[in-house]
Amino acid sequence: MMPIFYLFVIHMKTQRFETFFDAVIAIIITVLVLKLVQPTAPTFDALGSLISFYMAYFVCFLMIFNIWHGNHNLFQKIDEIDNRTLFFYGLLLFSMSLLPYFSVWLTLNPYSIASETMFGLNFLFIQVMYLLSLNAIAKANPGIVLTDFKNINTYFTTIIILIGFALTYTIYPPGIDLCCVIAVVYATFSHNTIRHEIVDSERFESLIDAIIAIVLTIIVLEITMAHGGNWQDLFDLKLEFVAYAISFLLCFNYWLYNTNLFHFVKRIDYRVIWTSRISLFILSLVPYLTKFVAENFYVFAPQALYGAEYLAITASGIFLKRYLIKADPENEELINVYDNYSFLMVFALVMVGMVIGYLWWPPAVILSCLITIPLGWVMVKL
Repeated sequence: MMPIFYLFVIHMKTQRFETFFDAVIAIIITVLVLKLVQPTAPTFDALGSLISFYMAYFVCFLMIFNIWHGNHNLFQKIDEIDNRTLFFYGLLLFSMSLLPYFSVWLTLNPYSIASETMFGLNFLFIQVMYLLSLNAIAKANPGIVLTDFKNINTYFTTIIILIGFALTYTIYPPGIDLCCVIAVVYATFSHNTIRHEIVDSERFESLIDAIIAIVLTIIVLEITMAHGGNWQDLFDLKLEFVAYAISFLLCFNYWLYNTNLFHFVKRIDYRVIWTSRISLFILSLVPYLTKFVAENFYVFAPQALYGAEYLAITASGIFLKRYLIKADPENEELINVYDNYSFLMVFALVMVGMVIGYLWWPPAVILSCLITIPLGWVMVKL
């Protein structure tokens, strides 16, 4: 039997590992939304009472995407990794998979020392494993400069989290939570203000496809199971199936938009990734909002929130095309793919649905979103 220490000298190409890593990241990102608590009432006040849940979800989403983005840029520079690197990356993925659990526990118990500690340890372990992964990669690729481990800025995010522990155990119980938020925001903006070189879009497209595919499949998990085995029990859930069908079509339409758009894309930059990050975050909320609408189909607040999300996704599509053109200004095919007037028509139709929904019939909002789908199909100039 081969001694285990021999395993750590084996080198392998990075392509398969990148695919596996991205798949796990996509699943963790989408599983996060399943932990969100539904409002107790279909009102904006009830939504506001859950703001801490939404903030925790957003922070965890940023944290996970930051790791992916850093990993994406890192693996452009290297072709091989060894099993020492895989070991630390395995621990990194393990700790990231626990984020949905401990973030919800903290949100339910914001002043609990135990929940604060576990949430902070989770974040701290992720930071440490990521740094150890970078160090392992540096040792496996001695000719490539990845990061400066002697620079204090490399450890600044970790230091912020440690300050949170000091606050929690002395004067301010939610100190860990607060400092984790600060650390993630700092990491996000410090990372994305760096002008990264323009990169190939293939791996990023794969991540988008994976997230959309998982969102499409987990929407059905939010449909209530029929209480009995007869037709009436199933028919009682008709509105949930209607909401599910519309959300499925909207997500599929978003995938179609991205597929056609990226068909002409030859390169991307940090602005494209940043814009897509926002749109994917919004899209990941579709299962949650679908459930909210399905259970309150004739109430305006859930419908309005669903329509606002759809408009936000549409707006992100406009900015995405703009930044793709900036990343590749000589790509004439890309410039002519979509007509911005069609986007304006989508906005106009949904806003009409909002007005009708507010004044007379709330389901007009989600139906106006559905009507825009055929418009999306004719927006592509092929």
